[in-house]
Amino acid sequence: MRKKKVERWDQFVDVIEQIKKVASEIRPADIVPFRIPVDQSDLSLRKLEELTKELQSLQKEKSDRLKQVMEHLNTLHSLCEVLGVDFKQTVNEVHPSLGEADGSKNLSNCTIESLASAASRLCELKVQRMQKVESEVLRLEQLKVSKMKDLVLKKKTELEEHRRRAHLISEEGYAAEFSDEVIEAGVVDPALVLEQIEAHIATVKEEAFSRKDILEKVERWLNACEEAQ
Repeated sequence: MRKKKVERWDQFVDVIEQIKKVASEIRPADIVPFRIPVDQSDLSLRKLEELTKELQSLQKEKSDRLKQVMEHLNTLHSLCEVLGVDFKQTVNEVHPSLGEADGSKNLSNCTIESLASAASRLCELKVQRMQKVESEVLRLEQLKVSKMKDLVLKKKTELEEHRRRAHLISEEGYAAEFSDEVIEAGVVDPALVLEQIEAHIATVKEEAFSRKDILEKVERWLNACEEAQ
């Protein structure tokens, strides 16, 4: 009988010690030490079952907290990689146990809240950097479009000069297609307009070359007319 009582007592001690250990891991600031019944007055199976259920409840809470901590750590690790931030230093600032690959981790409410706060802070930093990059991309794109428009207008002037020299009459469709208003408004892609103007310039040059003799005679006649005046 005495042996059985000793064995039961050992079971109580084992469960209570586990409860104290788990409770200290998940609620270190709130832990109230369990008192082992010194008089051993209540070593019933019912009492042992109550303590066992308490242990199981704490173990489940520990498992849930550990899951939360690991999710936060994974999020922080990803954010730190993207942002070029030292992950180990970041988590060590929350709690030293979090930076170690092995060993138990602090699972207190304070730790979980601090991890969530750190993740939120890095998320905001990521958004800010993305917005900055997007703004820079937009600025460069606008600069590119502006330079392209300037180039288009220069090529348009060049085309008009070639047409003037070739004594070609401007076409109504051509004027509308390459009007300054259309180009400035960005109604059409400047790159496409530039390509079309280049094609027109090439066509005008070919036509001018094929009519070179006639154009030279016309040019001499115009010069003679000007001198006669």
